Amino acid sequence: MESKKKSAPFVNIGSSSLLVIFLVLCLVTFATLSLSSAQSDYKFSKRLADRRTDYYTAANEAEEILDAIDAVLTESYEASQSTYYHEVQRRLSDFTFENAKQGENSTELELDFSTDSPTVAYTVPISEKQALSVILTLVPGKNADEGLYKIREWKVVSTKEWSGDDTLNLIQ
Repeated sequence: MESKKKSAPFVNIGSSSLLVIFLVLCLVTFATLSLSSAQSDYKFSKRLADRRTDYYTAANEAEEILDAIDAVLTESYEASQSTYYHEVQRRLSDFTFENAKQGENSTELELDFSTDSPTVAYTVPISEKQALSVILTLVPGKNADEGLYKIREWKVVSTKEWSGDDTLNLIQ
C-alpha cells in the first residue's frame, strides 16, 4: 500500500518566493525614503530661492535709492562747491524714496553731518526678520575726482531680536 504524504501548502512556497517578497519590501522602503528626501530637498531649495529673490529685490531697491542720492549729491556739487555739505544736507533732509513693495512706507535717510566725514544711512526691508543696511560716507567736494561718496556698509542685518531658548529637559 502506498502512503501518500500530505504536506501543508505553506511549506512549498520556496526560498525564491521569500527572496522576491523581501526584495519588493526593500524596494518599497527605499522608494519611500527617496521620495521623502526629494520633497525635503525641494522645500529647502524653494526657501533658498525665495530668500535670494527677496535679497536681490531689496538690493535693487537700495541701488535705486543710491542712484537718487547720487543725483542729489551731483546736483549739490555742481550748484555750489563752496557750500557743498550745507547744500547736500538741505536737499537730503527732505529726501524720501517710495518703496516698490505694496503697503510699505517711504525710505527715510539718517543724516549725520556732525563729524568731518558726514554719513548717510538707510535700510531696505528684505523680509520680516531682515533688512539691507546701507551706510555712505560722503567725500569732501574737493576730492570729487574720487567720487562723492564711499559705501562704508552694505550688509544684511537682523530686525528681530533672537530669543535663544535652547534649554533641554534631560532629567525629569
